[in-house]
Amino acid sequence: MREEIGQRPESTPTRPSTVPQAHETQEGPGPYPRPLFAVAVVLICFLLLQVFTLVFSAILGIHYAVAPAFVVGGIVPILLAARWLTSSVKVSLRLSSVRAGGVLFCIGASFSFIVLQYNVASLIDKIFPMPVWIQEFLLEITRVRSFLEFLRVASGVVVAAAVAEELLFRGFLQGSLEKRYGRWRGILLTSLLFALLHDPWRFVPIFFVGGLLGYLVSRGGSVYYGMVAHAVTNATSVAGGNLFGIKAGTEVSLPISFVVLMAAVFLLSMMGFVRSVRVEGKAHPAPEVGESTHLTGK
Repeated sequence: MREEIGQRPESTPTRPSTVPQAHETQEGPGPYPRPLFAVAVVLICFLLLQVFTLVFSAILGIHYAVAPAFVVGGIVPILLAARWLTSSVKVSLRLSSVRAGGVLFCIGASFSFIVLQYNVASLIDKIFPMPVWIQEFLLEITRVRSFLEFLRVASGVVVAAAVAEELLFRGFLQGSLEKRYGRWRGILLTSLLFALLHDPWRFVPIFFVGGLLGYLVSRGGSVYYGMVAHAVTNATSVAGGNLFGIKAGTEVSLPISFVVLMAAVFLLSMMGFVRSVRVEGKAHPAPEVGESTHLTGK
């Protein structure tokens, strides 16, 4: 039959194209790893850390094994894991810039907080005392008798340990947990694992220190705040043992007036930190929570 003038011809059905359009992308890794993968990576890195500590101890001696063990067993593996398991190393490890004011208040908060922990640790020692031989070992590897030993302790116990553990816990792990469960649950769970993998005789103080580090990183949006605070806490502990000649089994208790002073410094430092890291009147946001959790995390 002849088609009428002006009538459109019937369109022929076509098969849908299987070629992705320009705006379509194939599914790949996101900026944060899945929580179970993140926990597994942290556990593997801690196992590697123990292995390389033994290896470098056999080669260099226990005093000089700390720094290379943290670099090879902690820093390098977590950078590789972030490269392979996420779409962005910078985002997954929270390698964002920091503000000078935030760093200064971060130092004040971490120093005063770790000083306040001395009385807590002293109280715990009365209930759950650490074996004297472990105390002697920890004091020995942090003892500074010369400039060379100062460099050894500073590079290993203070710097390398802080960088490696912050990349592992507050960077890789906590970012993943915050993405899934929200800010506060992410900080809580990260601090719990952080304390469990450390000293069982100092579980409570380490848990609270982990909570402080987690909050600083989450609020400031950068793992560098955690590295600075972690290095300060380690340096304060090392300095206390060396400057005051603390020996194994010695009970450390600070006078109440000094405790009140440090509490005031801590509160003022935290208030200053929160104000200094605000962006256009709003605090740095935590990673968005996954849709399946229906949590805000704020």
